[in-house]
Amino acid sequence: MHDQVKKYFIRVILINFFSLIYLVGTTSFDYGFFSIQSIFYSINIYLLYFFILFETICSYLSFYGLDFHFYKLITNNLNNLNYGYIAFIFQENINFIYFLIFSSGSLFFLEKKKYNINFKKNSFNSKKIISIIIIFIIFILTNFNPNLTHHALIKKYKGLTNNWTSIDLFFKVPRYNKQLTKNNFFRNDNWYNTLKYSFYYPDSDPSGSRLLSEIDKNINFKNFTNFGEVIQEKKYNNIFVIINESYPNFRNKKLKNNLMQKIKFNNGDVIVQNFKKKWNRKLSTQGSEMEFFCNKSVDFEKFITTELKTFINENNCWFGLIKDKNLIYIHSYNENFFNRTRYKSFFDKSYFKKDLELFNFKKCDQKYSGICDYEILNNMDKLITKEKNNFVIFLTVNNHIPLEPFYKNSYIDCKENFPLNLNEQFCTLYNNQMFFNENISKFLSNMDKDDLLVLFSDTPPMFSSKKRVHFEDIIDVYFFSKK
Repeated sequence: MHDQVKKYFIRVILINFFSLIYLVGTTSFDYGFFSIQSIFYSINIYLLYFFILFETICSYLSFYGLDFHFYKLITNNLNNLNYGYIAFIFQENINFIYFLIFSSGSLFFLEKKKYNINFKKNSFNSKKIISIIIIFIIFILTNFNPNLTHHALIKKYKGLTNNWTSIDLFFKVPRYNKQLTKNNFFRNDNWYNTLKYSFYYPDSDPSGSRLLSEIDKNINFKNFTNFGEVIQEKKYNNIFVIINESYPNFRNKKLKNNLMQKIKFNNGDVIVQNFKKKWNRKLSTQGSEMEFFCNKSVDFEKFITTELKTFINENNCWFGLIKDKNLIYIHSYNENFFNRTRYKSFFDKSYFKKDLELFNFKKCDQKYSGICDYEILNNMDKLITKEKNNFVIFLTVNNHIPLEPFYKNSYIDCKENFPLNLNEQFCTLYNNQMFFNENISKFLSNMDKDDLLVLFSDTPPMFSSKKRVHFEDIIDVYFFSKK
């Protein structure tokens, strides 16, 4: 009985210790320090092994503000996933894997009777000492230490501002994170939070992104859902819809306004309507398309598995009412990605990466390598009919992280602008979008008076929740037309 009690407490201590070391960056630790659930599942070693694995998987979901419904989208498209990007995600968050290895490995080691820890003088032989030293070295090399992170932050940004001391930097740089922490002793595991927000609150997102929404709770807006109502309020000739991959909607108003001014700078005769909408945490980009096609509550599992034409007809979606337009779908990536081949049954013409290569458009190489979005925009006349009666949906890809710079010259000095100075990818994302918006401005200048341009993002940039705190958690929808 005494041994069982001792094993139980060792399990509880170890699982919380390794969680603190390797999962400290997850949203679970924004609530507290000690896992409530570990008190219960540590009773049985096999149950503990299961929850270690489960916690590892859920940490990835929670870290990016996604819920369990996202797995349905993944499992339906296993053959078409971008495994290079998946490898990047694992590499970026390798400490989650370390948590799985070290916590389960240490428990397995201690559960074996022959490895029972004995602190008597003669209990340590050379093999045990060598083993402990090796484990200790590996542990140190892989340790994601919050203190080291803090010192690295101070070192990286020291000198960027004249008036900030190192203490100021610690509190001012991660300013949003202070608003997210609860500082309780007890916390719920990532798997618990993800389950809770997936099923009990189906319209909410997992804990990390929910907390981001808490910052926006004073923003009063009616969630925009009806694209058809605005698009059909007037008889337009050409209608162009750009679903912008990961538009960088920074909370920093100066950065956000500069992005929009880049579009409107040379277009004084432009009428702009601006709405705001939530983003789909179950299906991400697929969800943004579904919500555009059908402005009502629908079965998203049927959407990702059914031919688009069948889905639109069966659900009486507004998009099915568009009968007098030449319907064109453009995506700068592969058509088999999330089975967008199913769109072909609805559109009169569709262009994907292989189709666009035939036009000798430039390619933008990165993890999600595709045709350069600005090339498509600047050559739209080659893809549409000359009758000026086109309805075009253009889904971009170049802003999908991790991304490479496609602009020639920077539009801003990132080192002098917060939060661009926090992350190189923030800087690249911002400059890439400035470049693309500049091309949108040229495109808008060439539009006729009776044309319409719709611009909105699929999701906020899919950084981790703690990085995405620098971006608005609400999507802007813009309608551009000429006076």
